[in-house]
Amino acid sequence: MKVLKIKRLALLASLMLANAYGQTVSNVDTLIVTGVQDLPATQTNLTGAQLNQSRVNTSNTAAMLLNIPGVSMYTNGGVSGLPSIHGLADDRIAIKVDGMDLLASCPNHMNSPLSYISPSNVASVKVITGLSPVSAGGDSLGGIVSVQSLPPIFANKGESLQHGEIGASYSSNASAVAGNLNLTAAGDEFSAKYTVDSAKANNYTAGGNFKPAGNGLNGNVVGASRYIATNQQLNLAWQKDNHLLELKTSYQFIPFEGYANQRMDMTKNIGAQFNLKYTGQYDWGKLEAQAYNQMVNHQMDDNVGARTKSATDLTPQSSMPMLAASSTNGVDVKGTMPLSESQLARVGALYQTYLLNDWWPAVPGSMMMGPNTMQNINNGSRDRLGVFGEIEQQWTKEWMGLAGLRVEQVAANAGNVQGYNNSNSMGQNNARDSAAFNSQNHQQINYNWDLTALSRYKPDQTQNYEAGYSRKTRSPNLYERYTWSTQNMNAIMNNFVGDGNGYVGQVTLAPEVANTFSLASDWHDSNKELWGFKTNPYYTYISNYIDATCNSTCTPNQFNVLKYLNQNAQVYGIDLSGNVMLGKSADLGSFQLTALGSYTRGQNVTAGTNLYNIMPLNGTVGLVQFLGANWTNTIQGQFVAAKTNVNSVRNEIATGGYSLFNLRSSYDDKKYRINFGIENLLNKLYALPQGGAYLGQGPSMGINSIPWGTAVAGMGRTFYVSANMKF
Repeated sequence: MKVLKIKRLALLASLMLANAYGQTVSNVDTLIVTGVQDLPATQTNLTGAQLNQSRVNTSNTAAMLLNIPGVSMYTNGGVSGLPSIHGLADDRIAIKVDGMDLLASCPNHMNSPLSYISPSNVASVKVITGLSPVSAGGDSLGGIVSVQSLPPIFANKGESLQHGEIGASYSSNASAVAGNLNLTAAGDEFSAKYTVDSAKANNYTAGGNFKPAGNGLNGNVVGASRYIATNQQLNLAWQKDNHLLELKTSYQFIPFEGYANQRMDMTKNIGAQFNLKYTGQYDWGKLEAQAYNQMVNHQMDDNVGARTKSATDLTPQSSMPMLAASSTNGVDVKGTMPLSESQLARVGALYQTYLLNDWWPAVPGSMMMGPNTMQNINNGSRDRLGVFGEIEQQWTKEWMGLAGLRVEQVAANAGNVQGYNNSNSMGQNNARDSAAFNSQNHQQINYNWDLTALSRYKPDQTQNYEAGYSRKTRSPNLYERYTWSTQNMNAIMNNFVGDGNGYVGQVTLAPEVANTFSLASDWHDSNKELWGFKTNPYYTYISNYIDATCNSTCTPNQFNVLKYLNQNAQVYGIDLSGNVMLGKSADLGSFQLTALGSYTRGQNVTAGTNLYNIMPLNGTVGLVQFLGANWTNTIQGQFVAAKTNVNSVRNEIATGGYSLFNLRSSYDDKKYRINFGIENLLNKLYALPQGGAYLGQGPSMGINSIPWGTAVAGMGRTFYVSANMKF
């Protein structure tokens, strides 16, 4: 048996900063337990140099996860990507920002959870792609993404400190610029930190013409991909003995963000967050308690940029303003208690309330969009109440086990609605659809339960194995339940998967239940310095998977109106990753070869169709040079197979295979950090497998006024440089 320190990822980042500046960090987050214990075999932690490399050349925090096996990304706006783990994306995975469960408050999920924290403010990332403990979160089916912002730093006893960091970056493609600043003033008990991050970019260009020129855009320009965004955070912290209290307040302002796979763009998003957290060490163990609030005001419209009346008539198409406002409140309490030298218990509870209004004001003079306010979701609510318990047991030196149970009540409701008018003419069917919706009982209460049971076997210092089973449950979100209009113009505005179709909700949808079997292996040298190889095959069967079917009739090779329904599905695949140190010399430094690959297959077993937006077989190979103590140089190849297993109901667009090559260099001496490189070195033209349908130009309000069949293209060659300085 050996002494183990269980530490939060935030503490790791704090220790790094402490080494750089000579200040102290609180030991409140450290719990001493006797026994042998390892991190989950499918858990990846990004800190330090790995984290610095992952945030290079992006303002999209979700893109920082793309070098983790099994993780891909639904392309959304420039700062609002949606992570996907083993074919399960968006709110099917648990995403936490500083411990908060945040929800997208938009019919297109434009304001995704990770958009509320900028890459430069990320101190640590934890991703679990396999079996996740019930203590890590609920109301999800797949893995876990946990992102922590910069932690508080304290001065040595009796001293004070002031320091900061400033940085800027530039990318040639889209002329993207970004800047960041953080300032800290602290004593030995009190700490104050302020961070601000701002990013701006024009529409990016692909590696060649992927569609006809028109609407004021060349054939290689990806319309509706420009953005401007600012995030600010103030972090106040107090520590005393074994107690730490943190108050984080955040404010986001996005005056514009384009969405190339949506029929409108975000014309304003204002988000304010208040996050109070207490951590304390007691004789019995560790207590963590958190209370938070998020308020969002969200605006969209479809008459900006290249969304014009036609390819030659550059007059903006008619305005269709869409507004949403939400409030999220949550309380989360967790206790970690050593029961013996070889046994650890975790217990906790949460309560979360979510309120949403989604309305579309009448457009003066419009026959279609007036005279009433269109109520897409009226007084929607989704409240969660949950408890969990978990035991971690070290059976022998080699064997350990973990088992946990989580129980949640999820209650949803919404008020009656109205359309733009009370007409059933011109195909609007406002009166029919609103009357049908209003006649239903809108209140839905689900009682869900999750279970995780796994075992780890570590025969020696060179190998580690993990096998187990999990049952995870997710209740439908408000847009899946309560969107009600079948009229084309209204339905196509409710689409958070970017396929160009319209969607209609179903009040009585049942919760999704995922049963997952996973086996993970990890082989490496005893010091984890020379070589390593990991595998993770998995299988998931999902009962009541929320998929889509035709609302009435569907026509191939065009966009249609669909409705949500419960069916059964399965997802299976394998993740591989490895590294090997090739050699070392006094003049050239050391060389490391890295590689990862992922294969995922998703099928709707009820309908006999493929699941939508599954990342095809893909892999990455990199040759990394470590030159001296400060320089890192990388040559990387990315390889993606053709996406041919497409969803026929959604008329999903197939994409071709491609290879990309990147050159990257970085210099880091703890005070100065410089990164530069070339992405897509050969200027390859390719379509994003999870980018959805291209809708970034033209008259997007008509369901088929934009031609079907063009996928969103990836970014062409770009040169980038970034610099950071600590002071």
